[in-house]
Amino acid sequence: MKSTGKIIWLGLCLVLCSVFWAQAVTITATGSGPTRQAAINNALRAAVEQAMGAYIQSNTRVVEGRLDYDRIISASAGYIRHYDVLAEGQDPIDQVYKVKVRVEVDDYKLKNLIAQFRQDPRFQKAFQKATFDQRRVVVLYAKRTRTSLPYESMAVQEVINRIEDKLAGYGFRVFLPDQIARIKTRSSELAIDEETAIQIARQEDGDAVVLVDIQAGKRPTSDGFWIIYATLSLKAFDVTTGELFANVIKRSKTISRGGDYGIEEGAARAVEKIAARCADQLVAKIVNRFSTKREKFVVFIFRDVSQDIQDQLFGLFQQLGWDFRVARQYGTYMEVEVFSDQDPTSANLAFRRALRDIGVFLSQVEMKGARIVYSGE
Repeated sequence: MKSTGKIIWLGLCLVLCSVFWAQAVTITATGSGPTRQAAINNALRAAVEQAMGAYIQSNTRVVEGRLDYDRIISASAGYIRHYDVLAEGQDPIDQVYKVKVRVEVDDYKLKNLIAQFRQDPRFQKAFQKATFDQRRVVVLYAKRTRTSLPYESMAVQEVINRIEDKLAGYGFRVFLPDQIARIKTRSSELAIDEETAIQIARQEDGDAVVLVDIQAGKRPTSDGFWIIYATLSLKAFDVTTGELFANVIKRSKTISRGGDYGIEEGAARAVEKIAARCADQLVAKIVNRFSTKREKFVVFIFRDVSQDIQDQLFGLFQQLGWDFRVARQYGTYMEVEVFSDQDPTSANLAFRRALRDIGVFLSQVEMKGARIVYSGE
């Protein structure tokens, strides 16, 4: 009888343990900071936020009726069962430490917390801001022609300030040229093409990159004044896919007195007429991009991979049962968008196992969000 009781008790313990461990969610997250520990802390915080999805925002202040999540973030360790540092290093340019961690988050505690917040009448007001607060937008000024205004000009600063204010109002995290160590020393002389801008944004873990350009021209009048023409161009790219999803172009003109300052002031007035409307249109498209439910996909990028291996990869994707399309392919370079219900980490694990099974050896060199890079070297 005692033996039977022990067996029942042991079985109950095993069931409870299995339930306990089943309530843990494993997440891969990255973090950066001035020290190694600060980078780890930020990575753990990012893991908790990721587990909570759009329900928790990063702000620690109560502004305009938003919920105060400071007590949650400060107690993030209470939701973490265990973590391992997968990779770490210090950026040689800006001296910032960066780490990648695998975290086991207590799903049961987080779900209880979500249930509490859903009862708060301010929850829906905070929902949209919480969603966008996870998004990072890099704003760069790209001088396209000799007629483009300098970065320090009044007109350029007017436009960039408007874009920053509008994005920040929605809760986006905005990064400007003078905040990015890689380019801040030459921010007034930028001649950035679209590919370079996307690469810079990827290095800053951005979700979108905005390229601003203002071109100005002048024509004299018979009474000694100048007619100033200005063209404002705003483009937004998805950093993961490189897709151009917003393109706003407006033109304006005004009249100004002679002299260098008069012309600069005239260009600023011409741009001011269209800056607010352009910024509103751009930000509306960015908001729509990141608030609309889109089909989930993972981008696999392959570098230095032969044509034979590329053909094998097509067969591998079909073998996995994934819908996919080739976004870009030239020589030994290929980008493939895979449409899958799996999260990027799970999709990557399945891909690596299948890769090993067919005897193809590629090195994974980077993983940021839904963007995974492999190399054949």
